[in-house]
Amino acid sequence: MKRMTQEKAEQLIELASADTDFSQLPLDDSSTYRIFQEADTDGIYMMESEWDRYDLLQIRPANFDELAATVAFSHGLAVNPYIYTYMKILKVHPFTYPRFTELEKVNSILSDTHGILLWKEQKEAILEYLDSMSEQEREQNKYAIKIVLHEIELRGHSLSNRKFFRNRALLCYKLAYIKAHNKDMFDKFVEQNLSE
Repeated sequence: MKRMTQEKAEQLIELASADTDFSQLPLDDSSTYRIFQEADTDGIYMMESEWDRYDLLQIRPANFDELAATVAFSHGLAVNPYIYTYMKILKVHPFTYPRFTELEKVNSILSDTHGILLWKEQKEAILEYLDSMSEQEREQNKYAIKIVLHEIELRGHSLSNRKFFRNRALLCYKLAYIKAHNKDMFDKFVEQNLSE
């Protein structure tokens, strides 16, 4: 079977918009996330390869931030082994990430990725925060700052653009939503447009 292209994905969403108002789409639909959690992703743009399915089954995204992170791990620069760090952190409750716990603001900046530095925007926000510190704050937090800067140096080359991958994740989510709530239309479209 051929894979879904962005062009075909947009055509299917346009077709489904007769029944679904995608501007009001709930981003917390459990039936939609079940498709990702079970890697039932035939016909879901960017989520059809064995690699994509493997990553989905490891993370089992339960919200939109986790879905965007999964797409980035599968298609961005932040590939394994960082996915395993992300998965390990997901199991830590309450949220902690020892290297960053001394800086509450950094902790907050990284909260949507469970403490792992994944997005370029996070790096920029952290550097902006560090630049805004007073000399006294820098002195009080010098060891934590050193660790944070070291992490940025290590990870800087593999950070992804959050806006780009959130847009990609939204496209995937819309397709999965159609598959979950209008399966007949979804299957018919896939059969007519993606068959060899």
